[in-house]
This record gives sequence, structure tokens and C-alpha cells, in this order.
Amino acid sequence: MKEFLRHKFLGLCIAIITSLLFASPVLASTTQNYLMWQMPTKPVAFPVYIYSNGTQVDYLYGPTQQAFVGPYSSQTKGTYQLYYQGDGTWHSCTLALAQGVIDSINTTCPGAVVNKPVSIKLDDRTVTSNVYTVALGAIEWPGKSAPKDPQQTKYDDRTITFMNDTQYPTIQVGEVCTVSKNPSNSDCVNTQNLLQIKKGSEKVFTIGEKGLDSYAFTITAYETATGSWVKTGGYGIGERPYATKVEGTTKKVITKNGVEIPKGATNIDVSAVDGYNMGVQVYPMPGQYCTYTVPPENSNLLGADYYSQTQPLAKLEGNLSQICQNSSQLPSGQSVTAWNLSLKSLDGKFQGCLNPCTYAKKNSSPQANLFCCTGQYQGGPETCDQPAGKLGANNSTYVTNLKPPVSTNIYRFAYDDAIGDHACPADTNFIVKFVSQ
Repeated sequence: MKEFLRHKFLGLCIAIITSLLFASPVLASTTQNYLMWQMPTKPVAFPVYIYSNGTQVDYLYGPTQQAFVGPYSSQTKGTYQLYYQGDGTWHSCTLALAQGVIDSINTTCPGAVVNKPVSIKLDDRTVTSNVYTVALGAIEWPGKSAPKDPQQTKYDDRTITFMNDTQYPTIQVGEVCTVSKNPSNSDCVNTQNLLQIKKGSEKVFTIGEKGLDSYAFTITAYETATGSWVKTGGYGIGERPYATKVEGTTKKVITKNGVEIPKGATNIDVSAVDGYNMGVQVYPMPGQYCTYTVPPENSNLLGADYYSQTQPLAKLEGNLSQICQNSSQLPSGQSVTAWNLSLKSLDGKFQGCLNPCTYAKKNSSPQANLFCCTGQYQGGPETCDQPAGKLGANNSTYVTNLKPPVSTNIYRFAYDDAIGDHACPADTNFIVKFVSQ
């Protein structure tokens, strides 16, 4: 039952869900619409258990939790039994869908309605949601039956599995973590050598109920075919970061009245803000519905899609050496020498790619503020983004070259992290598969 719930249950994403401002999934490979449960805050008491054909298919611990019925179209149909326990008494109702609308004859849930997606004017565009909601009225459910063997979701074994699918005999994964945000949490460590993984193998990092906030992983070294080790861009003292970085936030879980309640979604994204040195694929296992923020960053709009091994949340792949070489960036004025962002070994092998911010700081460029979004450019996209034709972090060749099919949902400079910011169910387990350059 637990694994089945992991596949069906959708965790709390972010509080903005209450506004239901979702954007069309322009970053996903599908134009599929989805249907989401929307529970009233009163008089319903949580948790809510949802069944179909006698089997539990969802578990809702709170009103702002995103839980998806599934894909939605004019042909959507299904029958669901909903239960909650208030004042020691079970309350229940039936929700039936036929041809994409409420089947009123077979529905006993009060006030049930399917709400259409919201359309919002954004700049010169009209952005339309890909999420419909099935909402219920704030009325006590009429039925008095109890669910059979209701199961709550547990959060004590949330995992990130790292896989070595590279050409290297061994890779070394390091962790960067903000200790101040994780007091007394032994999972929060800053180390260049967290895990060493043999080719074709995997290792598991477990995050318990305490959660882990503001952490990231990178490949900090790899073993060559001759047995020697190559150190890559890490985050130790005096190091110059240029490694592909996988960032995450896994919220802690509290227990209230015997119910485990996560404090938020599990967010994960892949960053090339510090450069890159390795290809990667990140996806939930088993597959999950997740939301993401659609650029520009200040849009505050979300989209939703289903992600799995066949459709990763994020990936970076291809000839990274050639991509980096093609991304050498010219500062203002075309008469100066292009910036060489590539880092190579003494024998000329590609080791990684510096992003323009790191390069500019390393070489004391007067344009470092522009490429690092600091100084007069600090404060958000409205100051950091430069218009077309003008040099800036957002339209540098480093950024424009890291786009599909080379990368999917990878964010490239500080203020475009909306591209990669995904919020998945709080109990989601992730696969991080490092692949060859």
C-alpha cells in the first residue's frame, strides 16, 4: 500500500496554491491538462482519504496540498469515495465524473464542481493554466461510512539515489549544505567526499523526518581509466566551483494529533549557475506530478506535469566540451578577445565549463556585476535582464546554448532559476543519474 500511495499521492507544494494561479506548461513536453482535488478548509477535518473501486488512491493531510486526480479531458470519468473523521464520527461522500463534468446523479459530495483553468494577462501575453480543479462546498459530508484500512503516508525514508552512468570507473559526490538552516541535523554536512560510486552502480542518500533545507550535490572528483583521480570544481576553501549542481529542499515533518504533516513540498532542481562538468538526469521514482514556476521569475505562476524516468524533471546532456567552447562570451565591444570558459587538463581533456560570472570575477572584469547580477544589476530580473542585442547574463551565449535539446529545465544564471524550480510531493524519492560528458 505504501508504494502505491507514493505513486498516487501528491504532497504539499507551496502556499500560493490557494490562488490557483497556474501557467501553461511551456517547459514540459506535453500539452496535457490535469485535474486536481480542492478541499474546503471547513467543516472538513483532515486527513482525507480517497478511494476508487475499493482501493485507497490518495491521502490528503491538509487543505493547501496539491493532489491530482490525474490527466483531464472532456472524456475524463471515474467514481471516488471520500472520507474524513470529525468529532469521532466518520463522514463520507461520493464524487462521480462523466465526460469531464460532475455526474450529478451519482455524486453525493455537496457543492461539487469542476472549475476551469485561470487565464491571466502577463506582459503582452495571456497565460492559461493547464490545471482544472474539482472543488467541494463547505458543507458537512452526508455519508457516515468509514473507509477500509485507511493508510497514512510516512516520511521517514525519503531518498535520493545517485547513479554512475558515466565512462569513469568511480565518481565522487560531494555535499554542500547550509548548516544554520539545519540545526542538529547530521545529514547536513559540507564535504567533498560524501559518496564514491563505481561505474554502473548506485548509492542511496536518506533524508528522514527532520528534513533537509538548502543543500546541494556535485561531482567533486572522478577516477580515470588509469586509476588516477581528477578533482573537479568543488566548494571547499579556495576552490573554484564549476560543477553541475543538484539542489534540493526537503521540508521537515511534524506530528499533530497523530498525523504526520510535512511543512512543504520537496523541491529539486539542477543548476549550471556555477558552470558544469558532467551530464545529469533527475527524475522522481516512481513517477509523480510536480509543479514548476514558469519564467520570468517574478511571474509567480505555476504549471504542472507528470515526471518520471521517461520524462525527467531536468537533464543536461550532449558534448559539453563543444557546448562550452561555443559559449565563449564576448564582453561589450567586439574588438576584444572572447572569454575562454573551458577548463582543460594538461593533456587537453575537458574538465568543466566556467560560467561567465565565475570567469569575470576570476579575471577581475569590470563587467562582473552584470554577469553576476550584483551591484547596479542586483534586485531581480527587472535590473539583471538585458534587452535583446545587449550583452548580459540572461542573453549570453552561455545561457542561449544551454537550451533544449542540450538541456531541459536547467537554470543557467541566478535570476532564471524559475526554469528549474520544481515542487514535488513531500514524500518523493529522486534518482540523480550522472551521465558521460
